[in-house]
Amino acid sequence: MLKKIEKFCQEYNMLPHSGSVLACVSGGTDSMCLLYVLHALAPKYGFKLYAAHYNHNLRGAESDGDESFVRKQCEKLNVPLITGSGDVAAEAKMRGRGVEETARDMRYAFFFRTAGKEKIDRVATAHNSDDNLETVLLRLARGTGLRGLCGIPPVRGKLIRPLLNVTRAEIEEFNLENSVPHREDSTNLSDDYSRNRVRHSIVPVLKELNPSLNITPMAELLRADADYLDSLARSFLDGADGSLDVEKLLSLPRPVAARAIRLFCNAELARAHVEQVLRLAESPDPSAELSLPDMKLRREYGKIVRVTESAPTFEEISLTLDSPVIISGTDFTVFCKECVFERGIYNSLTTFYVKRDKITGDLSVRPRKTGDSLRLRGGTRSLKKLMIDKKIPRALRDSIPVIADGHGAIAALSVGQDIDYLPAQGEPAIEIKIEEKIK
Repeated sequence: MLKKIEKFCQEYNMLPHSGSVLACVSGGTDSMCLLYVLHALAPKYGFKLYAAHYNHNLRGAESDGDESFVRKQCEKLNVPLITGSGDVAAEAKMRGRGVEETARDMRYAFFFRTAGKEKIDRVATAHNSDDNLETVLLRLARGTGLRGLCGIPPVRGKLIRPLLNVTRAEIEEFNLENSVPHREDSTNLSDDYSRNRVRHSIVPVLKELNPSLNITPMAELLRADADYLDSLARSFLDGADGSLDVEKLLSLPRPVAARAIRLFCNAELARAHVEQVLRLAESPDPSAELSLPDMKLRREYGKIVRVTESAPTFEEISLTLDSPVIISGTDFTVFCKECVFERGIYNSLTTFYVKRDKITGDLSVRPRKTGDSLRLRGGTRSLKKLMIDKKIPRALRDSIPVIADGHGAIAALSVGQDIDYLPAQGEPAIEIKIEEKIK
């Protein structure tokens, strides 16, 4: 079995030549096997072996006994041990989550925190082929997709699973032949946990049908398929500039589109959430929004973007000749100066020329207001409708600088200027230029 494990480790480049490995040891059958296997391989590969044990404080004296047992075994093997503990029950109650899930989160956080602190290259857990089978069956019962059927990956970042291709029976035989001690966790006998019910009731039936049942080869084949589909999704996202092109997204095959959405959102979205994003892409509403767990998405005409924060808005500011005005909270600066209009035909959307004797009261720059309108060459329309025509995203409309006087709006950045304020050639005017800082 040791040769089988070593070959598997070589296939996935798990063990560093030199460097260090942290074995996560609970004291049970599987983790003690892991400790002894890595201890046997360490001299050949030249890595330094460490062990880590996390006390969940769920079984009172039994939990403390596990820690004491692991400490003695590590001392016997001359393996440095790092221990940690936490009140899993209290943490689960505070989070409103299950004890199993909370224990796993706290345990893994400790392992990776330890690896980072001690500068350890790999973190090894004792998951085996039977664990993989149980995981796939649980996911299947809950309605998983292709990635879920891939089971437990042999390697994920610095996390490695050297025992994933051997069965629990092989591990027990190895431990017996090599006098590897272990402690039984009493909770493993209880059917209060879903995994134990699968282990005690379902797996034995499957192994009656196929005594050599091993899900690892199937998982490897499915993982290759899933990785290929993921690569197509990543290629689609290359150069996406922080948004999803709606038309291109909807042209993708559904399996690739779903993966592109999950990668774009950087989250393990449920199938229902992926379908909601696709409906957002299909929506005729160019400004539709969608709330997902921990994030919000929005249509901005032909694109879907992540909503990270509200667009900046600002207070109304009076404009002064020959004195730049920086609009606080935005990247815009407004410049004003007197001039004589000599441009003839003019249609800039960033620089405006206002007839001097047409101005009522003071000039100012402000966000849009309800009732704002501009008379362009196509007629008078509300500023809201003009912004829609210009395909300015709804979330940005309140941050667009509007030039106004005492009468109302005169011009708006990226929209245009009211032609009633446009001077004739040779007339005195005020030049108003809006510049945006390039990020």
